[in-house]
Amino acid sequence: MTVAPGTHVTGASTVLPRLLRQATPWLADTLVLALVATCLFYGLGGPPLRDNNEALYADIGRAMFQGGSWIIPHLDGVPYIEKPPMLYWLIAASFKIFGFGAWQARLPDTVAAWLTAAGCVAYGRWMGAPLAGRFAALVCGTALGYVLIARTILFDPLLALGWLAAYALVARAAHDRDRRWLRLAMVPLALGMLTKGPEALLLLGLVGLVQLLLDPAPMQRTELLRFYLDPWSIALLLALVAPWHLAATAKQPGFAWFYFVNETINRFLGTRVPADFHTGPWWYYGPKLLIGLFQWVPLLVVLVWRTPPADGTSAAASSARWARNAAVVLIVFYSTASNKGAYYLLPTVVLIAWWGGVRLQKALDRDRLADVLAPLGAAALAFGVAALALFAATFTSALHATLLRVGMPASEFTVIPVLIGALALVSMFAGLALRAGRLHTGLLLYGLAGLAMVIFATRMDIVKTDDTSQQRVAQAMHAILPADTEIFSWQTFEDQDASLLAYGFPRLQIIDSTSADLWFGCHHASADASPCVGSAAIARARSAGRAFAIWVARDRLTSFVASGLGNDLRQLHFRDSVVFYSLPSPGSRKNPRTTS
Repeated sequence: MTVAPGTHVTGASTVLPRLLRQATPWLADTLVLALVATCLFYGLGGPPLRDNNEALYADIGRAMFQGGSWIIPHLDGVPYIEKPPMLYWLIAASFKIFGFGAWQARLPDTVAAWLTAAGCVAYGRWMGAPLAGRFAALVCGTALGYVLIARTILFDPLLALGWLAAYALVARAAHDRDRRWLRLAMVPLALGMLTKGPEALLLLGLVGLVQLLLDPAPMQRTELLRFYLDPWSIALLLALVAPWHLAATAKQPGFAWFYFVNETINRFLGTRVPADFHTGPWWYYGPKLLIGLFQWVPLLVVLVWRTPPADGTSAAASSARWARNAAVVLIVFYSTASNKGAYYLLPTVVLIAWWGGVRLQKALDRDRLADVLAPLGAAALAFGVAALALFAATFTSALHATLLRVGMPASEFTVIPVLIGALALVSMFAGLALRAGRLHTGLLLYGLAGLAMVIFATRMDIVKTDDTSQQRVAQAMHAILPADTEIFSWQTFEDQDASLLAYGFPRLQIIDSTSADLWFGCHHASADASPCVGSAAIARARSAGRAFAIWVARDRLTSFVASGLGNDLRQLHFRDSVVFYSLPSPGSRKNPRTTS
């Protein structure tokens, strides 16, 4: 075919490259979210439900699923009102849809974490900064600390989703002077409040106050204050969160004081009753934040050092300043509080990632990306070299001795070099790709380092089952005990034996309880309904000839033996516990339980 001079050709030679350019960002987003999903969901049900929080929250969801109250959460048969019920509702729904199990209980949190990453991608496109959203999603979806927390049953991954969505909408509403976004923000804010209480509203209010004082543009301070106090937004928030709070107050005596005062104000001040919170020095969150971001710390340092600041009046630049200020507010607030926990920093990880992502977007938009890629590559290579040094150490007898002391079987020593070697290789290949100017390839390869660490962490969780869960103890008990056996625990509960509830023992009676989690419930339950009992309960079971078993942690074995309650009882010995038990009198034995 002959083309006349000057004729503009619009055939495949021009259309195909344009289509490829348009498809590339969508492909990059898809690959990022697929990698994040792999990191979050890989082997999710492999490790058993752990004692402490995982077992507690799974049991509360199980109680709801099996017909318990959906207004007042119950733990071991008594009210447990430290937190609102949103997480328990979702766990119960997961059990209803998929059946009971470890991955089903963890699913709401991991889905929330994936939605947070997807929200970063969507927010980046909405703000005209797709690279920033992609980068933030990749960081929070593959950073070691963030992902490991997101794969655990906790309130914070769900809180982070709701709070960050509310923060993002408020920031955009203030930039656009559009109250529609402010009102829409009340929906995810209500999700956060129904997940972890008034904390979500307080933190968003503090962030808004800092913006009001430091960076109210494009509005004046008085105008921004009136904007915040939109009556329709306030009314919508109240309509969403008030029903459960009012219903719980009416249904459960003592709820208002324990939930609003003791659990919120007193916990912050360090005067909560009972005192079951974690404490730490003022610098507690510094190391925790480094672990939360982990492999991405070197790259974020480069972005702060070599990229343009997030200045200007664009929506993306404004949101980056909001993110920076919000991260500082959260760190200062939690550092000031007496109660401390590493998982409180989940929103901060995303905020820092977004701030760094906007700076990377600025470098791209100003044609300064070439100044950033080489240092980014050097940072990735440095992480890979550090992993390579660790790889060499995995063959030393000194490290093997240390790993044996912390409970790792010698059989795992051959696996560690493979996983650490993979971590080193993908990090170094990522560094080379970044230095060669292949930004997306390099970042995706670097994200694979997160997957290598997740595989390693999951394997270690499974190997250390006997240290973290009563799954195998419960299986052994099911094999020999009748179905109607009364199960007791000596003094302790949530820190060591709570997963017995999750593995087929719907009621656990605590002799001379020291449990903080059961404190409120046992004080508000009738004597016949309380799981907190005295040693006389053992005497009654023994005199009636009923089957009973007493779980005793080895670190409390001396006091139990001294009590005399174990005299003439049979014993099952495990790594960290001993189960004392008595079978029913001859002729009265029921069918034994089947192994769970």
